Amino acid sequence: MCTVIAIKGARPDRPLVVAANRDEFYAREATGPRVLAEGPRAVAGLDRESGGTWMGANAAGLFAALTNQRDWHGPDRSLRSRGEIVTAALACETVADVERTLAAVDGRELNSFNLMFGDARALRVAYGRRERREVTVEPLGDGLWVLPNDRIGSPDFPKARRARALVEPHAGAPWPELEASLRRALADHDRPPEASLPTPPADSRFTAALVRELQALCIHTPAYGTRSSTILALSERGVERYLYAEGPPCTHPFHDVTSLLSPPSAPSA
Repeated sequence: MCTVIAIKGARPDRPLVVAANRDEFYAREATGPRVLAEGPRAVAGLDRESGGTWMGANAAGLFAALTNQRDWHGPDRSLRSRGEIVTAALACETVADVERTLAAVDGRELNSFNLMFGDARALRVAYGRRERREVTVEPLGDGLWVLPNDRIGSPDFPKARRARALVEPHAGAPWPELEASLRRALADHDRPPEASLPTPPADSRFTAALVRELQALCIHTPAYGTRSSTILALSERGVERYLYAEGPPCTHPFHDVTSLLSPPSAPSA
């Protein structure tokens, strides 16, 4: 149950800041950020099971991050991997290019997804649903946005409101304060009362107790939990910071991997 937090337009020196947790089954093999493609150079984690990715950024200053739409009964394994959507977005150089790419996607060929993407100038969210061909794209203005495993603003995900409460007071603060607040939010274990959450259908793969556990921003269950975290700062110059924690952010440090976006220097003659 991934969560993506975006702060747009709070400060001119970093017009877009993004923080996200990747939640996944522990048994699903993946790597941390690596160079996945050139032209533009794209850096992202790699899902070894499907070959796609869940989040990344490129040298053109564009990012993309995907959350699976919650499905009480599980995904259809015969459909294409949703990770392909992020890979395709990171092959683009502009937000308009991503929009054109999404316009060619048939949403019925994938399990339902939510995609946030943008750069220092524009931020968008896209919703793909397997019962519809069209992938809808909506602009996001200045402010703080939280994308859970559903549409932005869904009342069924109080973890999004929790993230907003933790981060919003620091949205326009100097970078060290904002970065610290994002780290705290991503590592937060607060869970709402079970009675405040939607009741799973009788044939659901979720129990009510598990639904509550999944409402923490940083998840820990025996088989599933927060596997990694990312913090990005984007400006007109491109990606200023790409920080990554290889594990739950409550116990794992963030490392700066921004240099991966720069091609290696040519050897001197």
